[in-house]
Amino acid sequence: MRHDLVPVVAVPARNEEARLPPLIRALGRQVAWGGAPGSLQVVVVLNNCTDRSREAAQAAANACPGIQLILAEVALPDAVAHVGTARRLAMEMAADLVADRSGGVILTTDADAVPADDWVSATLASIANGVDLVGGRISGDQQEEARLGPAFLRRARAHAMYDELCDELASLLDPLPHDPWPRHRDHTGASLAVRVDVYRTLGGLDPLPFREDLAFVSKARAAGFLLAHPPGVNVTVSARLSGRAPGGMADCLKAWMRAEAQGEPILVEAPEAVVARFRRRSALRALAALPPGAARPPLLDLGGAPEGLPAAALVERLAPDEPDAPPTVLVEIACMAVREYLAILKGSADAA
Repeated sequence: MRHDLVPVVAVPARNEEARLPPLIRALGRQVAWGGAPGSLQVVVVLNNCTDRSREAAQAAANACPGIQLILAEVALPDAVAHVGTARRLAMEMAADLVADRSGGVILTTDADAVPADDWVSATLASIANGVDLVGGRISGDQQEEARLGPAFLRRARAHAMYDELCDELASLLDPLPHDPWPRHRDHTGASLAVRVDVYRTLGGLDPLPFREDLAFVSKARAAGFLLAHPPGVNVTVSARLSGRAPGGMADCLKAWMRAEAQGEPILVEAPEAVVARFRRRSALRALAALPPGAARPPLLDLGGAPEGLPAAALVERLAPDEPDAPPTVLVEIACMAVREYLAILKGSADAA
């Protein structure tokens, strides 16, 4: 285990004068990681801000001796003034601050996030154990979520339950030694860490207008780098309905609010589709482990993928995550089905 890792935090922000101070105060409490006072460098890229984000961030940092704040104001053309560009700029600046790439770790989060006090230390502990990237668990601010009403909370909890059951199912059907159960499934920009040398090898984060974080993770996994989802890495984010990026949490919350208002049932991806994806991943990993010339498993369609691709590349190409999978099954029925799958798999494991 390494003990010489150097963290740098990268944050994109746009008109966040109210949200940046709580974030910076939370980063100022990151004392457990072992750095000297003032040694946690925090890069905030102020993306086309028209409010007092700079003043608010600086005032908060002045009261936090635990961090060294680096503010960068940018005025980007409208076509590229989005979170992908701002996050890339912040991560590039963070990478440049690390003299020893092999020991540097970029931790990126969002301007409306509040990391747990041990966020940095827990992330570094996971990196030190041998992984290349770490996704943190994302939770909504409980007080803000409560204001959205009991119907919203019921829907949110139902989705969270199904996600957790599916991830446990994945740990049994497609186990990953570097990412064991218990774990979670979050690896978004609200809490994502990557070693600096890995970041540079990948050519950095692509400045996409949305889901730049998920695209970066997919690129990293396809290249064979290891991603972990330790349950001890936690960040709270706002439950606001006016977000900064399309397809982000705010849009998800608005969709849930609209569905509740219209009396729509809670639908999720069909369990059969989830199981098929996990089984396909396991089969692809087994295929990649076969010696040259060995017979392929029957009925495993490689979709034109070239011979010799490593397992990770095959999985990302042929069985990737599907954040937009169509919701077709009532969540109660889906949860029941996954619990039945889990019982069968655990029973088989116990019998063995």
